[in-house]
Amino acid sequence: MGAPVVIGVAGGARDREVTSALLRTVLDGPDPYGSAGVIGARELFDGTEWRRYPNLPHELRRIEEHIHDAREHGLAYLVVELDEAAERGTSHVDLLCTVGAGGSGTARTAWRGLSFSARGAVADIGASRAETHYGYLQFLAHTPAWTDRLVVPVTGLFNLGPALGAVAAAVLLGIDSDQLAMGLLNAKVPGHGELLTSPDRRVFALVEESRARRDTARLVDAAREDYDSFEIEVVHGSDRVAAAVARAYERREGARTLLVLLGDSSDALEDAFQAALRAHARTL
Repeated sequence: MGAPVVIGVAGGARDREVTSALLRTVLDGPDPYGSAGVIGARELFDGTEWRRYPNLPHELRRIEEHIHDAREHGLAYLVVELDEAAERGTSHVDLLCTVGAGGSGTARTAWRGLSFSARGAVADIGASRAETHYGYLQFLAHTPAWTDRLVVPVTGLFNLGPALGAVAAAVLLGIDSDQLAMGLLNAKVPGHGELLTSPDRRVFALVEESRARRDTARLVDAAREDYDSFEIEVVHGSDRVAAAVARAYERREGARTLLVLLGDSSDALEDAFQAALRAHARTL
């Protein structure tokens, strides 16, 4: 494979965005924006261009330009989120990672393929002893070459499939287990279950910008299970965040509240949450 290695990520919108974010962090290692570019729904970076929330179908039609820019900038990898239309045309992709709805899928190059599955040990890449607590997914990853404990800062066991997709792609690329483990531990997945915290650690928030009913229902269920000692409140829309934060501070002393913020962009939800915390601090 030449440089940059073009890695296509296919599947449902949320799954491919999570897989892309995890894999990109792994590939960058300790140097963010130093090794891996991305063409995704939330961000575009090819060494020359950088934008938030690009028009993904339009940018996929410009894939040759982005590959050229990434090569000129010295990027080793370019992670490309393939929308449903583009999944059929993968002629520029060196490695294709496909995440299925059930947490299973494949990562393939022209000469080798690996299957992965969150459900059992039949696949090449599997997981056991998976559990989630307070914003972290932990599991024992099994690959053809090694077995290791991995930790990913995401909420909900439904993220195991995307995490294994990132593992499978990294294994195909020859990334060692130490770099993989460190990258996953330090990964961020903006907009998809990212955890926000008040300075006094009384109010927490999970942000999910997907409007798909399945995605929001899974996060709400996971919040109730993973944060069982918290007061849980689901908030729809950034205009309702301030009132929810105020209610959280009206609860008994020592109570901790987790707000699940839905129905808006992650930027709008996060801004509303931080603004509400600042407003509360000014009233003290």
